[in-house]
Amino acid sequence: MTLVSNLLAMAAVLAALAVLLVGLKAVEKRSRFHPEVLRKGVHVGMGLVVLPLPWVFDQAWPMVVLAVLACTALLVTRSIRNLRSGIGTVLGGVGRDSLGEIYYPISVTLLFIVSQGEWLLYVVPILTLALADAVAALVGIRYGQTQYKTSDGYKSIEGSLAFFLVAFFSAHLPLLLLTDTGRAEAVLIATILALLVMMLELVAWRGLDNFFIPLGAHAFLRLYLDQDAQLLLFRLLAAIIFGAFALAWRYRSKLDDSALIGCALFGYAAFALGGWQWLIAPFVFFVIHTLAWPRSSERRSHTVYTMLSIAGGALLWLFVHSIAQEGWLLIPFATTFAAQLSLYGVSRISLQPERGRRSVRLIGAIGLGWMLIYVPTLLIPFARGTGQMDFDASGSEVLGLLSDLGLGLLAIGIVAMVFYLLMPRIYGPPLRANLINPAFATLGVLASLFASLRWLM
Repeated sequence: MTLVSNLLAMAAVLAALAVLLVGLKAVEKRSRFHPEVLRKGVHVGMGLVVLPLPWVFDQAWPMVVLAVLACTALLVTRSIRNLRSGIGTVLGGVGRDSLGEIYYPISVTLLFIVSQGEWLLYVVPILTLALADAVAALVGIRYGQTQYKTSDGYKSIEGSLAFFLVAFFSAHLPLLLLTDTGRAEAVLIATILALLVMMLELVAWRGLDNFFIPLGAHAFLRLYLDQDAQLLLFRLLAAIIFGAFALAWRYRSKLDDSALIGCALFGYAAFALGGWQWLIAPFVFFVIHTLAWPRSSERRSHTVYTMLSIAGGALLWLFVHSIAQEGWLLIPFATTFAAQLSLYGVSRISLQPERGRRSVRLIGAIGLGWMLIYVPTLLIPFARGTGQMDFDASGSEVLGLLSDLGLGLLAIGIVAMVFYLLMPRIYGPPLRANLINPAFATLGVLASLFASLRWLM
């Protein structure tokens, strides 16, 4: 396309979006629709406007410019009172603290770039974002009776099922009608994508679903598009098992429902990208933490932020492993969970000071994470000869394994001691709850780096 053609197309897109907002504002004035209906009307309209853009633009720069202009206009609308109480009520009438409208153009632009001209990898995520998310919200408002707790409040099972069905058809129909994908493969790919993206939507907070849904759908579609039916069925069963296990554990755990689904997604990612060895550390942490410190009331106060503080560093190492395919990255991955378990043990010293000598409990907390998570995660692949960390039975590799075990113990011990010294400033009085998750996350990452010194140097 020429420069003039690009500019005209960009002007048409902006004009269409302006007409959409003005039209919905007029509807708002003349009717009594629920604010969520208008908000999702914007989502559907924006989705339909941006859906044909891969056939309009052959370069990324017009999309980037459109995203910058859209985000600027939305931020100005949020900042100026007259605009916020005027056209801004179409987007912000629900009264939630959300940046979803800002994430929307950013995610669409990123999706356009990473799709690299492959229309299917763009169209299916956009349909899922525009239709599934909107239908889920509207069904939840009208028919939602069975609710569950998330970091943003409450959602309904009815809305989530509606999301799954619309996401399934958003993927299945394009795959079946417009590609050479087999019928069985199209059904399985659409089912996996709908299930996993529904789980991502459950985990999202403060409008991040507008970011997670399209990019997650793109990633899953790219990952599974060329796989055979047998492997796809195995992946689907794995996703169902992880989700069912997390939900079955909800009556024991302090995590709310969205955080539990986040754990299920993390477990599935660890299994799919790393292998069964990468499940040892998170599974042992999940079970031991719940059994050692069971829920003492009906209140489940731990949100997805808590889950991310525990698993965020490990997720980073898993992502690096998926790119580099280096087996030794299992060491910092396991160290993160081992350190987190030890830190939880140390935190109980402050919360339950009457239970035994502090020095003994501190040593026990350090040993808990190291013995139950770190040691098995390294020894099992080594003993089975899987080559997960490039180990064999030679003397030099045995010494290397012993040095890794020693570094892991030292790393866990150091961060546990640091956290023990920080506890009076965190747990008070007064209690500084906003420092707990960042402290856990930071110390977990530092422990993982220290334990990997033999491989990083």
